[in-house]
Amino acid sequence: MKYVRKHVRPVQFLFAATCVMSGCADRSPTSHAATPEEHPGAHRAAMLSDGDNLALGWMAPLGTATSSAPQDASQLPTVSICRWANDACVGAPMATISVGGGLTASDAGFSGQWSLTTAAIPLTRTMYRIAVTHGGAPIGLPVLIEVMRGRWALAVPGQTPTLIAANVLPLLFRFGVASEAPPSVTAVTNGLDGARTQFFPPGTPPGETRTAQQLATFTTLADALVALQSAISGSREAAALALAKARSAADAAFRVASAGDLAELDVIRLELESAGRLLGVSG
Repeated sequence: MKYVRKHVRPVQFLFAATCVMSGCADRSPTSHAATPEEHPGAHRAAMLSDGDNLALGWMAPLGTATSSAPQDASQLPTVSICRWANDACVGAPMATISVGGGLTASDAGFSGQWSLTTAAIPLTRTMYRIAVTHGGAPIGLPVLIEVMRGRWALAVPGQTPTLIAANVLPLLFRFGVASEAPPSVTAVTNGLDGARTQFFPPGTPPGETRTAQQLATFTTLADALVALQSAISGSREAAALALAKARSAADAAFRVASAGDLAELDVIRLELESAGRLLGVSG
């Protein structure tokens, strides 16, 4: 199947168009954080003080956060791991790891591990969700992984990743107060819509063709962006999961994209970073 793609616009035009739709002023450090009325559940129950923006950054092997991500070793986050099916935890958590109970805090980050060789780990491929909470409220972006006893891999929507042999799964992340206030829900929603419609305009645009693989991958990305736009204004956990799927879909799109697609995919990635700031995700 072939898909006729549009003429590629310069990055400057696309960014300007996105700003017009979303209001770039909303992204400045002085813009206000979303209120509970704007985004039910988006603000955590255990904020340090009014105006603080708690952020989570997963480090390798679960994420890409670096030492530039916020870190405050005085915080008391908890890691919770549950079996995941139909977008929900199934049963009680498989593991709960907290500071003083397997989770170590330092200036470099928080570190712990989850054993993959216990009898509780199934012998068949199973999905799990790893999430961080603070004061009982979820923080940042959860991670979805596929596990069977002694093996694991990051989950990839629509794919069956190769499982890596391991006795334990390292749990490494940075967690603290972000210096920049998050954008508003309206700015994030409008920005996602602007970036998506620039890349996926209505009708049949002129220009060069896309391959069947590109079409399938880009369609998955478009669907993920629509789902994220809807989820942003709902529960925080649903929004975080939608963001995880959209990021994974964007990564897949970059892997198969032609050079002419990269500028617009960069705009989409900027909007996903904006959504990450709203949800307290760094890295």
